[in-house]
Amino acid sequence: MEAKNFIMNLIKEGKHFFYKDNVFYGDKCFVVYSVVKWVIAEARAGEFDEEQVKNYLNAISAYLKGDIDMFWEKGTLYVRKLK
Repeated sequence: MEAKNFIMNLIKEGKHFFYKDNVFYGDKCFVVYSVVKWVIAEARAGEFDEEQVKNYLNAISAYLKGDIDMFWEKGTLYVRKLK
């Protein structure tokens, strides 16, 4: 539920995901949702501490700004610097 709320708040901001003419634009939405969902699960399981969660949230912010690329490959999250 937290991941869904996170995405809904981003949609409400209108910066990264938005509606126009009955079309939803959110090319990074699915990656962000999957990363947030994964980070929440890892934190609840005790695998990530607060600092690690903050680092991933900062990475999501950089991804949304276009500074880095984030993608999943065979269950592993990869982050690549673009700038």
